[in-house]
Order: sequence, then structure tokens, then C-alpha cells
Amino acid sequence: MNVLRMGVALAVLCCWWSAPSEARPITYTGGQVLVAEAQADQWQARYTYSHSFRHSTSVGYVRMEELRNTGQLELGYVRAAWLARRWNQPTSQGNLFVWGGLGYASTDLGSGIGRHVGFQADWETRRVYTAAVSELHDGSGWRHRNDTVSLGVAPFEHDFERTAVWLVGKGMRTTGMIDDKPKAALVLRLFNPSWWLEAGVDSNGKPLAFFMINL
Repeated sequence: MNVLRMGVALAVLCCWWSAPSEARPITYTGGQVLVAEAQADQWQARYTYSHSFRHSTSVGYVRMEELRNTGQLELGYVRAAWLARRWNQPTSQGNLFVWGGLGYASTDLGSGIGRHVGFQADWETRRVYTAAVSELHDGSGWRHRNDTVSLGVAPFEHDFERTAVWLVGKGMRTTGMIDDKPKAALVLRLFNPSWWLEAGVDSNGKPLAFFMINL
């Protein structure tokens, strides 16, 4: 019964909170995507253009609050991503992406150049999804890192043209925040070739959401 209630709650969250966390940073040649992500203490938006299936360029904005040393952070940036490795199997696929960028950052202590690097490793079948994502942002006198690991299960195998349904558990941590202890989250994920939506709650009872659309 508790599992059923949580599933219903997550479905309701999907309806009212429209804000893919581990969506791949590169799509197909000429692909364009818009991304928005929201958590209790941070949110971001990003536009990405894929020059090929191996390279993409993005412009984005990140805002973090409740930071230990800087109070809050606002960062506008440009970044490049690269598909470093792909493993194709008859019933699964694995990927390793890396990226890096520069931007202009503003904190309660001042403003200046902001840098970031990151990677994503994922493996997926039509029923199971796993991913590890780590991204480091730093500048003069500050440094913050977001780490997320995910395990998703689909109740049924999905067709490419239809909307897929996944239940995804996550472990997350942002270092450098006032409360930077690891936390868990449970989200409902829906996606198809046109859009991707996630909505759920973390272990502190706070909502989180993610939305992506292919242009």
C-alpha cells in the first residue's frame, strides 16, 4: 500500500511540477534540446546543439543557494561535450560522456570567471537503467561538486515511438553546501522521442523535477 501511495503521489507531482537529470548531453547530428532542472536549493536551464553524435555545444545558467562559503552562486556558461566511448550490444547500450566549459559567476563574495568539468557514464536496456554523473564548478575562492548515481527500472519494455515509464532511485550530493550530506530521491520518469519529464521527492521530503524537449 505504501508503494502504491508513493506511485500515485509521484504521478500527481508530474502533473503540477514541470521542471532528463541524466539525459545524455549529446543527441544526434543537428539535434537541439532545451533542459530545465529544479531542486530545493538549485536550478538550471540549458540549450544544447549537437554538431554530430559525438560532439555538442551548450549555453546554460545555474543558480545554487544555501552555499557554505559564498551564500549563493549564479553562473552563466558555455560548454563543449564529447562522447568518449560507446558500447553497443544487441539488447543494451553504454556511454561515457565528458564535458568542460567557462562562464561568468557571481556570488555573495564577488564575481569572476567560473569553470566547470564533468562526466556521465550510463548503461541501459529496455528494462534497466544505471548512470553516474559528476560535475565540478569552481572559481575564485569557491568550489562545488554535484554527484548523482541512478538506478531505474521500467515495469514493461518500451517501444521507441511510445512514451516510456520508469521508476528511478537516486543518490545525490552537492559538496560545499550548508547541508552537503548525501540524500536519496525517488522519481517517476516519462520520456519519448520528443520530450522527457521527471518528478519526485528527495529523502528530506522536498520536490525535484526535470524537463527536456527536443526542438
